[in-house]
Amino acid sequence: MISFEYRILSEYKIKVAKIDTLVKSIMTHNEPNSVECKDASKFLDVMINEIDQFYQNNNEVLSKNGKTPHARSRLPQNKKWLQNIERFYELNPNRRSRK
Repeated sequence: MISFEYRILSEYKIKVAKIDTLVKSIMTHNEPNSVECKDASKFLDVMINEIDQFYQNNNEVLSKNGKTPHARSRLPQNKKWLQNIERFYELNPNRRSRK
């Protein structure tokens, strides 16, 4: 049976992957000023707002498992989140993110 925590972590991972894929396609597009790129940028804003809302709703589970807000996130730094993330990496030094 899949736990609620695992489901949140998996959904967050999928959302981050979608944003990263869209950013990569926007950055490597042949015509960066085209209508297609501008519409993709607007959609990227929607996706970033969605992932920010998801992180706010599930911040306890995500931060206790070492997940920070996405790099493009507009969320302000939260002291509690940072403490949870640092505690996770103190307990699991081999799981530090590769980025």
